[in-house]
Amino acid sequence: MDRHLSSPDVIASLQQGRFLVVGRAGMDLYPEPAGTRITEALSFVADLGGSAGNIAVAIARHGKAACLVSVLSDDAVGRFVASKLSHYGVATDHLHFTDEPMTRSSLAIAESRPDDADVVIYRNNTSDMRLSQAHVSQIDFDGVAAVVLTGTALSDSPSDHALTAITKAARQAGKPVILDVDYRVSAWPSSAVAAERTLNFAQNCDMIVGNDEEFALLATSTESSGADGFTLAREMAVKGQIILYKQGQEGCRLLLGDSVQQFGIFPVELAKPFGSGDAFLGTLLARLQDGLTLEAAIREGSAAAAFVVSKTGCASAMPDTDELASFMAGYEAL
Repeated sequence: MDRHLSSPDVIASLQQGRFLVVGRAGMDLYPEPAGTRITEALSFVADLGGSAGNIAVAIARHGKAACLVSVLSDDAVGRFVASKLSHYGVATDHLHFTDEPMTRSSLAIAESRPDDADVVIYRNNTSDMRLSQAHVSQIDFDGVAAVVLTGTALSDSPSDHALTAITKAARQAGKPVILDVDYRVSAWPSSAVAAERTLNFAQNCDMIVGNDEEFALLATSTESSGADGFTLAREMAVKGQIILYKQGQEGCRLLLGDSVQQFGIFPVELAKPFGSGDAFLGTLLARLQDGLTLEAAIREGSAAAAFVVSKTGCASAMPDTDELASFMAGYEAL
């Protein structure tokens, strides 16, 4: 199962259909007003959160069809998340609920501060990790543009088995599989387990998105032949995978075959230091479906990342196409 679609075939598949985004969604709480410390807060505003949920919203904000594949707790918090997904235009026909005792949708409390923002995440016995092979076996891949997976879903069972099953089914249907490494240290029993399992899984994906630290993590796996993060990324690209290597303030590299292209950032005044990666990937995929080249879509994804970190909130900050065009008009092409 380690053969990959060619990059032209991946781009062609993305031209129509809906995106299945697999992983976590939860509730975010932000102290108000912006800049307030959690310890000093008198009020909070609630919004949708979670990497997969945010990516799906970013896609939907550009008028594209996105469906979240996940499990929520069958309680008020889970229903809040489902309601917010619908509010943002994300389909919920593959959203499931569990009433297992003490299983809960994730909750994050995050400060909107440009520096030293505190983020507290509650993911004990989380519902999204209950996604199973039975859940994903119900998926019809007709009309699917791509499957987008977030790596935290690999950190425990049965979710890791569900990702393997949906990847196999997508490959059999000729649909591209896109992996956002999405490494969260608190989700894994150890970095060694995370490196081995994620790299092994990544071999079966057509596009891999990660930052310096995430590729460096993968390079610690015994499967990496001792390469450093960037060398590993280049090896994966030579084998036919599309690699988007994010570098924070240094921008992003696109690795295709033997070629490496560097893209810059859109400098902004930070309101908060999170949400950029979800905006980047969701916007990139949506704009590829609009017919942009991969290079142009990366620039728009980079602009969306900057837009989101310049605003408070996360899902609510995702720009639509017009907002993004207006934002980019203030910059020279990067």
